[in-house]
Amino acid sequence: MRIALRILGYGLLAAAIVLLPFTLGEFRVTQFTYVGVFAIALMGLSILTGITGQISLGHGGFMAVGAYVTAILSVNHGVPDLLTIPLGGLVAGIVG
Repeated sequence: MRIALRILGYGLLAAAIVLLPFTLGEFRVTQFTYVGVFAIALMGLSILTGITGQISLGHGGFMAVGAYVTAILSVNHGVPDLLTIPLGGLVAGIVG
């Protein structure tokens, strides 16, 4: 029963995230996007420093590499935005 409620909760959260851009203005969507990016970075740091007890000096650097690759590909080379995100992650992983 607890697992079913947890799955239902995650499903409702995913549905809210998908429907959010259609109900809010562009400024609010941008704000929620920043919240999502920082939440992902914080979850990674929480796993690294909180659970394993290691210190991360490169976490922000790898995030910056991925952001830089995403920006260069989308602005200078005209690659679609949704395609640049996995490519930025791939390049950051290679650099790591």
